[in-house]
Amino acid sequence: MNHWRRTPAARKAAWQFLKQLQPDIALLQEAMPDEEVPFPYLVFRSGGIGKSRPWGSAVVSFSAPAVAITEARSRYSKKPCDLHATFLGSLAIARVGELTVISHYGLIHDSYAVTTVHRQLSDLTPLFDSPLGKRVVLGGDLNLSTQLDEPHRSRHRNLLDRFACFGLVDCLALNRPPRPPLENCPCGDSPCSHVRTQRHGRSRTPWQNDYIFVSKSLRSAVKGCFPLDRGDPDPWQLSDHCPLILDMDIELPNKAVYPIGPP
Repeated sequence: MNHWRRTPAARKAAWQFLKQLQPDIALLQEAMPDEEVPFPYLVFRSGGIGKSRPWGSAVVSFSAPAVAITEARSRYSKKPCDLHATFLGSLAIARVGELTVISHYGLIHDSYAVTTVHRQLSDLTPLFDSPLGKRVVLGGDLNLSTQLDEPHRSRHRNLLDRFACFGLVDCLALNRPPRPPLENCPCGDSPCSHVRTQRHGRSRTPWQNDYIFVSKSLRSAVKGCFPLDRGDPDPWQLSDHCPLILDMDIELPNKAVYPIGPP
């Protein structure tokens, strides 16, 4: 949502845009809910990430109630473990129907996001090793990219491989529906599976640092995953990131319809 760089009018327009899209579930980062644009079910830490970052990650559900998840007990532990030990507010975790959904922000701390995301995955390990980890959708701005030069490319690839070790599938890499290689992508992969998700003010590289993962048990349900990078309004006018859309063939509780516009 790029809250910290946007004017109040632009922030409100971004929330209205989300309401216009009306996905079943939205995973948001750099967000601060707008009380004048209410949503039916919202999981967000009051105060965001901290004093200098009053914004944070959020889960919005348009279908079933979103119940906040703060701890989990793995099959290896007799007591629940805290899932939010690294930068409170950088993760928003909720149970929506039979899904565990995680809005993940790879916060840059001391010039690194890769270190932060490693710690966040360590915090989430008990969840992946619990019943809550059987049907997971995790998405967000991770500030990771295998488009970087070495040694950072290998470090970031290693971290993305760690998601796979938890049984998570990169939905964009599934290439559903099929798309051509990303033009001017510096990754050197064959084939290239990147999509552009960010317009960086100081770089012309078509960066991808946003991802959506699902548990292996949900892989066959993925019909498509793609960036929403055009339309009316133009998503790029609302943030330096464009939304990623995940289309899945799964059962969710009946989707309620909410009016577009001011309450």
